[in-house]
Amino acid sequence: MNLVFARIFALLTLCCAATCTPALAAEMTFQFINDSERAMNVKLFSRAESNQQWPSVARAYSLKPDAAVQEIKITCAKGEQICWGAWVITQSESGAITGPNGERQQRRVGRTSMGAGDRGQRSCERCCHICEDASTMPVTKLANPRPEAQ
Repeated sequence: MNLVFARIFALLTLCCAATCTPALAAEMTFQFINDSERAMNVKLFSRAESNQQWPSVARAYSLKPDAAVQEIKITCAKGEQICWGAWVITQSESGAITGPNGERQQRRVGRTSMGAGDRGQRSCERCCHICEDASTMPVTKLANPRPEAQ
């Protein structure tokens, strides 16, 4: 009986070796220029089944306003599609709201974004690239992000 299990295990191992090859890791570099007046948040999103995000689900890269190129290097699975999203959270003085009794003033907070947005859900052609080893994406200039629809 052990011989039967050993043969089945060997057969499954060979089949898996032929079809279950792990994705090859690749390193790619995204380049940005933040041509706005504020620091901008940037996150990278995988459009593959892994739904991986860089730097993480709860964090974003911060790009300072600067005319110099700022790079973000990631390790990704070769062949997967990676999209960037950039955003700024703004407060508007003109959007001040007073409570019903005039007791408290709040500021209207808005979010303006570019590319795939802060959750990576918006579609865009220019913000997505295929992960290839040692690849460097063209420089993307981030300026005047557009307000998101509420």
